[in-house]
This record gives sequence, structure tokens and C-alpha cells, in this order.
Amino acid sequence: MISVEQALEKILAYVDVLEEEERPILDCLGQVLAEDVYSSIDVPPLDNAAMDG
Repeated sequence: MISVEQALEKILAYVDVLEEEERPILDCLGQVLAEDVYSSIDVPPLDNAAMDG
């Protein structure tokens, strides 16, 4: 059995890292973000908690 580190090395040897690119939001369906996105506004604009029962 190989270690986790060795297994990860073997897997990453077959993975190509793509460069980041900017795209219009409507062309991004099925894509993966390169970094986290944060909103400058709260949505919804109020504190809201759903509760059962």
C-alpha cells in the first residue's frame, strides 16, 4: 500500500492546471471558480431564519 502523499503525487501527475480567465457571467455555466466570490450586499436584505414546527 502507498501513502496518501504518494497517491496524491500520482494523481496530480495526470492533472493539468489551467490558467485563470475572465468571462461574462452568462458564459460561465458549468465552469469552476478560481477564487471565492463575495457579495457587497446582503441577500435577502434582512435577518431571516426558517424554522420547522
